[in-house]
Amino acid sequence: MRNFGTEKKHLLALAVSTRNIILGSRMEKQVNANEFVERFMSGSLEHLKYMQSSVKIFRLSEIAPYIKFPTPPIFLGYNLLVHITEGYFKHQIGPKEYVVQAPAILMSNYGNISVIRSVDKSAKGHCILVNDAAMTSIFREQEILNIFTISPLHNLSAADDHDLHQLFRLLYKELHTASPYKELFESLLKSALLKIIKLSNTNNMLNRSQEIAMMFKQLVHKNYLKQKEIGFYADKLAVSPNYLNRCVSAVFKKSSKELILEVLVMHSQLLLFESTKSIADICYELDFSDPSYFSRIFKKIVGMSPTSYRNKAR
Repeated sequence: MRNFGTEKKHLLALAVSTRNIILGSRMEKQVNANEFVERFMSGSLEHLKYMQSSVKIFRLSEIAPYIKFPTPPIFLGYNLLVHITEGYFKHQIGPKEYVVQAPAILMSNYGNISVIRSVDKSAKGHCILVNDAAMTSIFREQEILNIFTISPLHNLSAADDHDLHQLFRLLYKELHTASPYKELFESLLKSALLKIIKLSNTNNMLNRSQEIAMMFKQLVHKNYLKQKEIGFYADKLAVSPNYLNRCVSAVFKKSSKELILEVLVMHSQLLLFESTKSIADICYELDFSDPSYFSRIFKKIVGMSPTSYRNKAR
């Protein structure tokens, strides 16, 4: 049997593997920054041309007036961070919708499925896109776990809003120079994210249960199509199924099975929008037992039937 030290190393190693998420269907294509501009924005976008970099930053005033919303479900191919200093926007991450009112921070990790519901065209602040490989090179494994535990939405005091604005202003300035200094812009990004971790009260060492729950969630995103049994994930994490369920329930307030179903439904939303497949075909592709069961689960999580969702999304 593994000792705790070996298990801890195993769990932390899993954190850096999240950039290798395997897409279960060719329809579930990750959307990178370039594709987002091409597919979901309109008008003259010459001002959004930027150099190829693992970290990208835009002013919200440069993008808010041009977004065609609501967007369809988007499988993020990057880590998203939005700091809004004026205005508001509505953003859905998985099944939950957030109303983000300035001053605030919204974070969505690589692999999440997002929908931009609406945007105040006069919004101000910054939008930062971070390649997942860059995250794992800039941050230690424990810091990455802390980032995973941050609530997607964090409202800010005036003082914290000012401090983050200064960091992002410097990051914007450096990344828009002719020759950005990698060590400098990575340091500025790390300082901003560590500040957010501190504000979110997640800067303490995670306990074993929290680590296991977070790694379970990442493994589900990677293996959801082929592996739906709790035993598979328990074996990967070197724990018993019962202990895994207790960890997941304590952190996410839902069972391991419920979390797996939630991820499956999120991916079904992509298929409902992107493909012309029947609901029954999508049901069987995701390995649900029958269309009626799939529809019941979908409605419970999304709040409407698959048919209503497809009609509304289109």
